[in-house]
Amino acid sequence: MSEQESGKPAIDQGADDGLQELANLWQQAPVAVPVPEAIRAQVRRQERRMRLYAWLEWIASIVIGVGGVYLMLNSEVGDAPWRALLVVLLLAWAMAFSVSNRRGIWEPLEESVRGYLDLARLRLVRKRRMLRFAWLFFIAELGIFAVWQWLSGFGWLEPIFVGDGHFALSWIAVFALAMGVWSLWYWRRIKSSEQQIAEWQQENIAATENKL
Repeated sequence: MSEQESGKPAIDQGADDGLQELANLWQQAPVAVPVPEAIRAQVRRQERRMRLYAWLEWIASIVIGVGGVYLMLNSEVGDAPWRALLVVLLLAWAMAFSVSNRRGIWEPLEESVRGYLDLARLRLVRKRRMLRFAWLFFIAELGIFAVWQWLSGFGWLEPIFVGDGHFALSWIAVFALAMGVWSLWYWRRIKSSEQQIAEWQQENIAATENKL
């Protein structure tokens, strides 16, 4: 005798299968681990420093830009407008990179340990990019000065380096050395931060496994 004939309701096997599938998915879902306060505090400290550095960069750029253009235009050199234009172009290039390099590094994409660690890694990527740009900017300036000095030999522009240029070259060498020391220190800080992120990643994996 069938279940319908006996008055008993028929069991929907498809519904049971759907519920079981949902239960399996729920059991397989990743366990949400709270973001440790150490990671959250570190990311917030970095954010405060980054905002401070951004403000200082803009203030310094405005002061250097306005002051440099004013000094160039009020100087007695014949190519003062070209020098003022060079200052503006170099500052515009530097600030355009600064804005683009900081895009997307203020907040994590998700409120999770993975979101905070991904944000920390992205900030390190941008720091390495900034370091490379600093050297590119320095080399570009040296190239522009060299071309400018060469063109001055034809009388098209005023020379940047007066005399034999030994004094200017000495200052450039000192600045390059200081920049090299700073770059080494900055690179070691990046490596230290990478190790810290790796430790946080291992702690997150261990915490997730303990909750399973």
